[in-house]
Amino acid sequence: MNALSSAPGAARAQVQPSNDRWMQRRAWLILALFLLLGSAYSLIVPAFETPDEPFHYGFARHIAQGQGLPIQDPQNPGPWAQEGSQAPLYYLLAGLTTTFIDQRDVAESAVRNPRANIGDPLYPGNKNFMLYSGRWQPLQGANLALHVGRWLSLLLGALTLWATFRLGVYAFPHSRTLPLLAMALVAAIPQFLFLSASFSNDNAVIAASTFTLFWLARLLAKRNDAPIEWWEWSVLGIALGAAALSKLQGLGLIPLSGVAVFFLVRRRRAWRLLLDAVIFAGVPAIAIAGWWYWRNLTLYRDWSGLSHLMEINGQRQGGIEWRNFWPEFAGLRYSAWGVFGWFNILLPDWFYTVMDAITVSGLAGAVLATIATFTQRRSPLASRLSPRILALLWLWLAMMLALLLYWTAQATGSQGRLLFPAIAAFAILLVAGIDFWLRWLPALAQRLVWAGLLALLAGMSLYALGWLLPGAYYAPVPVATIASNALPVALRYGDEESIWLEAVTIDAARVRAGDVAPVTLYFQTPAKLKHDYQLFLQLLDENGAEIANLTTHPGWGRNPTTFWKPGAVYADRYLLPVTGAAEGGSPLAARLYVGFIDPATEGASGQPGKFLPLPAYTAEGGEVTPFVGTVVVEPATEPRLDTPEAVAAHSEFGSVIRLDMLETEFFEKTQSLTVKLLWQALGAPATDYTAFVHVVDATGAPVGGFDRAPAGDRFPTHLWRAGDRILSQFEVELAAPLPPGTYDVWVGLYESASAGALRLPVTAPGEVLSGDGQVRIRQFTVQ
Repeated sequence: MNALSSAPGAARAQVQPSNDRWMQRRAWLILALFLLLGSAYSLIVPAFETPDEPFHYGFARHIAQGQGLPIQDPQNPGPWAQEGSQAPLYYLLAGLTTTFIDQRDVAESAVRNPRANIGDPLYPGNKNFMLYSGRWQPLQGANLALHVGRWLSLLLGALTLWATFRLGVYAFPHSRTLPLLAMALVAAIPQFLFLSASFSNDNAVIAASTFTLFWLARLLAKRNDAPIEWWEWSVLGIALGAAALSKLQGLGLIPLSGVAVFFLVRRRRAWRLLLDAVIFAGVPAIAIAGWWYWRNLTLYRDWSGLSHLMEINGQRQGGIEWRNFWPEFAGLRYSAWGVFGWFNILLPDWFYTVMDAITVSGLAGAVLATIATFTQRRSPLASRLSPRILALLWLWLAMMLALLLYWTAQATGSQGRLLFPAIAAFAILLVAGIDFWLRWLPALAQRLVWAGLLALLAGMSLYALGWLLPGAYYAPVPVATIASNALPVALRYGDEESIWLEAVTIDAARVRAGDVAPVTLYFQTPAKLKHDYQLFLQLLDENGAEIANLTTHPGWGRNPTTFWKPGAVYADRYLLPVTGAAEGGSPLAARLYVGFIDPATEGASGQPGKFLPLPAYTAEGGEVTPFVGTVVVEPATEPRLDTPEAVAAHSEFGSVIRLDMLETEFFEKTQSLTVKLLWQALGAPATDYTAFVHVVDATGAPVGGFDRAPAGDRFPTHLWRAGDRILSQFEVELAAPLPPGTYDVWVGLYESASAGALRLPVTAPGEVLSGDGQVRIRQFTVQ
């Protein structure tokens, strides 16, 4: 026997929570803690930083202004966007409770971040949908109205918990602790807390669905000889109407209720119950919600309103394919436990793995417990669970999964919150399944497992509240000093307003395509800035082509320039994604360009929506191109010279650079010579060197040549490190026509600053002839 299920007073008698102060006190404690944490979430999460919150708010504000329900126009959607197609109960309640608040300041508090990262939790920045989420906004005007709506959601979340508890009492009729555990499990789920503290109609349909499920369980649990009064059917009808008027998902409760009614009719052999249900439950449900669906049919010729919703929100093209199912399923699982912001803030990966394991084992246990309950009626396990309620919970969970699959096939993206109308069913079945496995353990071990599970969920909720969400949204504080390894830059941007880039650090001097280059910029301003300037960082190759580009408001979007305090130094760290490949036979010394967009120059280039950068100046006032550092981008594969015509050289210059392989081809018809040289760095050259290819006749007189750095402008030799391989190609034009005779091709290196006077000595000639700081790589004859 499960010790937890047999807490004092539980015995075999059915639990009566209304008379059980032990259960009542703990249920109230769970509710109080939930409201406390939920209130903290509502205040910590900045305004409009929960999914679709601006659109939910826009719907309710429209009602609060006395303008009635919005009429959807896919060609010109209002501030409610696709949410204007949603059933209106939540918006009517939120509009009613905020009608007294002056919300004319909404345009100032709801300024969107133009670089907002939506739906990509792996991208490191711009988690904020709104530009000014990084600073506290007073609870007044539109922000107060938004929070009133959030607190309404929180009360609906509390109703969900209460109904979960009462539903659990019917599912576990002889246990005092398991209903409380199901209630606590729901309350501690980070995603449920986050959603319950947001301005969203999901909270209305979750609360209405959970209450309806509880009421159906109450009807199913009545003794067969106990009458079902008219008012009990009416409560069911009101709950069904509220669910159907909250969201389209709520309509799924009607067939579920139909199944329950037919079960009662058959069980009691009283067909009058069917008539009672239709009259006393059906009429209130239709009266509450029917007008909304009739309005949709009249306005849009679509009773559900889904056609307009999908036209605005986006409809999946071609359905979902199996290869795309698993990534979507992963997103569904993650967002059921905790994905915050606009689907861009994750909890630690291991948390989802642990919850996956708990879910699989718990639901497997629930299946076995259900089978045992139906097949072993006299077993102790069967006596702890109500078979009717188990069937109700499984049916509702299956219906929610089917509705979610249908929605996923129609619309883009699936989210865990869409399963939350069945969150109570899921939690109770999960508790039943875990209890099925724990019955084999001692009482102390059982308590430790339950305590560990709740501590994990509550701990993740507190971690998100105290660290994860503030770190994603709040503006960074100024730094006391600039890092000692930072490279001084001292560049000034702008004329009317000044931004100073004091120093730069590049933490990874070498990266590969597909990697990120960590860059920290140290900014300050001498005076308060009036404009929000967007920052951009680029890595450019030797031809000025971008191989990396990042545009954002400072602080990864969290610290717009109007936030900056004069004289304060801000350390702005970025992970610059290198998307371009380093082709060309050698690594690339990419130049780091840092600039600011001038918002006053829109269209000045002749292209609408395009801007010019702020001018950059040195400390002395000279205008410059703001290149502030170098990042070496290594090629995906090392250059090779392995054609049949290639020959080994192994010639070393100054014991620091080696000519490994070479290939030459003389074109007598065009009097030209192609030379390919594969170099390898043996160490770090002290300066920049220029390679030369000289062609001389038998007397030593030059007849052609070419001088150029081994990698041209893309990779100066002072950046070389041991092991670097560089492939050079020289096209040498010869004096035409060459007279008959023998010609030698010589190769060497000299210090670039010496104009050829200081050659690197040949310290190991290798396989070729050498002399005077050069090696002969070929001899050819002209007839």
